[in-house]
Amino acid sequence: MRRWLLAVAALACSSTSDVVGVDADDVLCDPLDDVTDDSSSPPTATPTPLTQWVDPFVGTGGVAFSVGETYPGPQAPFGMARPGPDTSTHGGAVSFLHCSGYNYDDDNIVGFSHFRLHGAGIADYGGTALMPTIGMSADKAAPNGHGSHFSHSTETAAPGYYAVTLDDTSIRVELTATTHVAFHRYTFPAASDATVIVDAGHLLADGLKVTTGSVTISGQTVSGMSHVVGDYSGAFGGIDMYFAARFDKPFASFGTYLDGTLTDASTTQTGDDVGAYLHFDTSSGAVVEAHVGLSLVDAAHAQANLDAEDGTFDAVRTATDAAWEARLSRVAITARSDHDRRMFYSALYHTAQMPTIASDASGDYRGIDGNVHHASFRYFTDFSLWDTYRTLHPFITLVYPEDAADLAASLVAMGNDAGFLPRWPIGTGESGGMVGDSATIVLADTALKGITGWDAATGYALAKKQATTQLPKGGRDDVADWVALGYLPSDVSIDSVVAKTLEYGAADAALGRWAASNGNTDDATVFTARAHGAWQNLYDATSHFMFPKTKAGVLTPVEPTAMGGAYTEGTAWQYNFMVPYDVGGLETAMTRPVLLGRVEQLFTRFACTGKPADFPNPYYWASNEPDLFSGWVFGALGDTTRASRWLRWSTLTSFDEGPAGLPGNDDSGTMSAFYLFASLGFYPIAGTDEYVLGTPLFPHATLTSPSLGTLTIDAPGASKLTRFAKSTTPLPVHHAALANATIHFDMSASP
Repeated sequence: MRRWLLAVAALACSSTSDVVGVDADDVLCDPLDDVTDDSSSPPTATPTPLTQWVDPFVGTGGVAFSVGETYPGPQAPFGMARPGPDTSTHGGAVSFLHCSGYNYDDDNIVGFSHFRLHGAGIADYGGTALMPTIGMSADKAAPNGHGSHFSHSTETAAPGYYAVTLDDTSIRVELTATTHVAFHRYTFPAASDATVIVDAGHLLADGLKVTTGSVTISGQTVSGMSHVVGDYSGAFGGIDMYFAARFDKPFASFGTYLDGTLTDASTTQTGDDVGAYLHFDTSSGAVVEAHVGLSLVDAAHAQANLDAEDGTFDAVRTATDAAWEARLSRVAITARSDHDRRMFYSALYHTAQMPTIASDASGDYRGIDGNVHHASFRYFTDFSLWDTYRTLHPFITLVYPEDAADLAASLVAMGNDAGFLPRWPIGTGESGGMVGDSATIVLADTALKGITGWDAATGYALAKKQATTQLPKGGRDDVADWVALGYLPSDVSIDSVVAKTLEYGAADAALGRWAASNGNTDDATVFTARAHGAWQNLYDATSHFMFPKTKAGVLTPVEPTAMGGAYTEGTAWQYNFMVPYDVGGLETAMTRPVLLGRVEQLFTRFACTGKPADFPNPYYWASNEPDLFSGWVFGALGDTTRASRWLRWSTLTSFDEGPAGLPGNDDSGTMSAFYLFASLGFYPIAGTDEYVLGTPLFPHATLTSPSLGTLTIDAPGASKLTRFAKSTTPLPVHHAALANATIHFDMSASP
C-alpha cells in the first residue's frame, strides 16, 4: 500500500507537544489504494422486484467482535413473529455468538423458535420452538436432544421466507410470517413416523433460562407459554411469551413430556423443561403445516392473533414479500454493480426488523409496568436506544414517517405507563441497559422534523421531568449532581461518567431545541446551556481529551487508549468527537487545525497500520456507536476532501456481502442505517433537524416519503474511487429543505 509519509503533527498543530499522543511516526495513507475502481462499469437503475437484492444471511456470521448477530428467518416489517432456525455446535450455543439464535458457522439446528432480537449483542427471548422429526423417544425430550445437522447448500432465505432440509431426517422445513403469526410447513419422507415436537423449554442460547413452561393439547391446537429469563429481561424477572399452534392435520397420537419423561396421551404439562409431541398420519400427504399465533399478553390473545391473521402458507408468503417490496421501493438507486445493490437493499431490509410490534391485532399490549393496556397505534417494544437514536430512528423518520410516529407514541406510552422514558425496553419490561437518555433524543428528533400523530406535548413533559428530577426508577442517573455540576463526578462513581455526561449533554441539546420550537424560551436557555457546558466541563485544554472530573472540579487524566471505565464501550479517543450538536464549539476549543488533525489520527492509527478489524480498536472502530459520527466531523467543518476519503473508506472496507458482512453487531439496524446514510452521502445530527454532507457512492438515488415527497441525490460519475465532492448544489441543511429537493454533487477522482 502506498503511504503518504506526512506527520500528522504537521497538520494538527505547530509542535507535537500541543497534542498528546502525536509523534513523528503518525502517517497519512490513502486507505483505498488497493481498491479496484468500478468507474468503467456503467451505472444502471436497479431492476425490480427489489426483494431479489436482499440477502438475509448478511451479518449472520463473523468472528470475535465482528459478529453481526442477524438471523435469516422470515419476518413481516417490524413483526413480532420471527420464526427461524436456532443453531449450535456440538459444544452448545455460546450466547455471545447466538444472540439472535443463529450463527452461520454452526452445523446443527436445535429448533425453530419464534421470538428473538435482531443484531443485538445480548441473548434474550427464545422460548417455545417447534421441531419436526421422525419418531419420538426420551432422548429427544432432553434439552437440544431433537437437533439435526444441516447444510447451507439446502438453505434458502428471502424477505418473508426461509427453507432448509434437515440432514438427519430429510425433512424439508419452510417458514413464513405475518406480524403476529409464524407459519411452518414440513415435508416428511414417505412412510415415516412424522412427528412434531413443541418444546416450551427451548433455550435460544447458553445461559438463558426457562423457569416456567406449559403446553395444552386441544383438538388440532397446542397452546401454552414460556417464561424466559435472559441477559436483559432478567433485570425485571423475565418475559412471558404465549403461543397457539394450530395444525392442518389431526394428531394420530400425542403426548407431553416433563424433564425428559414421556407421557403418552397426556394433554397438559407444566414445568421448567416441558413440551408436547405430535404424531401424524402422512400416508395420504407428506406435508404438515403449523400456524403459530404469538402474544406477549396471554394465550387468549395469541389465539386471537392466529384467528385474525391466519391464511394459506403460499398466500402469506406472497403478501409478506409484497409488504417488503413496498417498503424497499421508497428508495431507488442507480448502481454500478449487483454487489452494491445487494449491500444497499440488505441494509435497508435490516432497518425494519427492530423495534418490535408488541401490540396484538386487537390493539392490546402488556406495558413495561406489567399491566395490559390498549393502543390505537402500533405499540412497539425492544428499543435499543443508545444505538438506534444515532442512525436508525433518523432514517425511519426521513423515509417512513408513519413508523416514526408510532415509535414515538410507543415511547410516550411507556412513559405514561411506568412514569419514565425507557432506556432499553425489552418485551414487557425495562432492562435499564446502557447509558444516557436516548429516548429524549429520539422524541426531540421526531418532533423537530415535523412528524405528527403522537402526543408530543406529553413526550416533552416526560423528557423534561427526567432531565430535572431523580426518579425512583428509570430516567437519568445522578440527576442532582448533573444539575448542580453540569457533569457526573468521578469520585462518586467512575463507571461511565464521561459517557453519561456526553450522552446527557446530547439529550439536553435536543431538549433545548425542542423547547425552542415550542416557544419555551426559558427551558431552551437552560437545557442548551447545560448541553454546551457538559463536554466543556470535562475538556482538558492541554491534551484535548474529555477526562473524568471529581466533584471538587479536578480532571483526572486516563490513558486515552484504555477502553471502559469512564467510557462506555469506548476510549477517550472515541468519545473525543461525540458532540455532534456543538462541533463549532469543539473547533473553537481545540482550534481547527488541531481538531482536523486529531480526527484524522483516529482513522490513520487504524487504517494505516494494518491493525485487525475483528477486535476492539482504541481508535476508529466501525462497529462502535461513539465512533459513528467521527467521519462526519469533517463534513460538519466543511472539509470535503477528508470527509470523502474517510467515509468512503469506512463504507467500502467495513461492510460487505455475506455472513461476515457487518463490522459488528447490527444493533437493531444501527449499523445498517449508518451504511445507508454513508452510501447516500449525508448524515443526520440526531436530536436536531440538521444534516451534514459527505459524498454518495451511487450516481443517482431517490428517497420518497409521505412527508417530504421525493429527495433526489444526483452525483454523476460517482464510483468507488471517484469519491471527492468538488462542490454541492444546493446545500440543504435542515430537514424541511429536503422536501422535493435535489442535492447535486460535482464528483472527482482527485481531492
